[in-house]
Amino acid sequence: MSAPSETGDAPLISVITATWNLLSQGRQDTFPRVIECMARQNCDSSEHIIQDGASTDGTVKFTQDLIADAPRTRLISEPDQGLYDAMNRGVKAARGEYVLFLNSDDSLAADDVLNRAAERLTATHPDYLFGSTLHRSADGGEKMEKRMSVKAILQRMPFCHNSVFLRRDVFQELGGHDTQFRIAADYDLMLRLVAGGYRGERMDEPISLFWDRGETSDQQATGQDYARVWQRFFADYRAAQGLDLDDFAEFYRRGHMPANLLIEVLRRPETPLPIRRAAKHGLAKSLRRSVQFWRRY
Repeated sequence: MSAPSETGDAPLISVITATWNLLSQGRQDTFPRVIECMARQNCDSSEHIIQDGASTDGTVKFTQDLIADAPRTRLISEPDQGLYDAMNRGVKAARGEYVLFLNSDDSLAADDVLNRAAERLTATHPDYLFGSTLHRSADGGEKMEKRMSVKAILQRMPFCHNSVFLRRDVFQELGGHDTQFRIAADYDLMLRLVAGGYRGERMDEPISLFWDRGETSDQQATGQDYARVWQRFFADYRAAQGLDLDDFAEFYRRGHMPANLLIEVLRRPETPLPIRRAAKHGLAKSLRRSVQFWRRY
């Protein structure tokens, strides 16, 4: 199934949702929330692209029925190589100046998020615009993510992947998600974005809403994928020459890089300003942790 031909003016924002065999995964009750939240946005300068990975369990027909009356929504179903490949394909099909990824189990944080973001994007034209994420539990409780700072980019994902509007041309310049990273391709993209010196801005309001699915993520697998990202990023650093994947995975677990590596980042004259700030932030944390003898790693 391919997308319909383009008609009318191009939208400002393309929201991209990747799907695959939702029915066999028991997600027929949660996915409609995505369609419903997009319908409530009432943002004329947006479109919604559902990028399906050639589902074989009835998900395509199920989705077609859901979006029958949904304005500005397109369904594309074609084989892909996984979640991040599906996102890359969605961006290729997108017509908006900015793209926003929205998981098939989640939704946007408020009914006017896209309109408020569109006002900001039109006024300042940043390369990316990020905000916080709401976390909602099964009992209805909500918690807002507060620790958002680009300075944390050398330690972790500085903001949720579903809470950042990214210029489509910037995404393409960066080559999109690197699909060799099965878990941390979003972090790798954000690291390359910040290291590339692209101009970002922050929204005070939350952008996406993450529904707590009651599962514990595999921190070991995530740490290993982060380690692979860092091993490539620091490949030509002298302080990283003796470090292997397990070493970098340990840095992920501890939450900070070794001081000598961060010092080398700071000493390099070609280090971009955002990475320099991140290295200073990380170095302060590393030094603080080094004297906190009561911490167990």
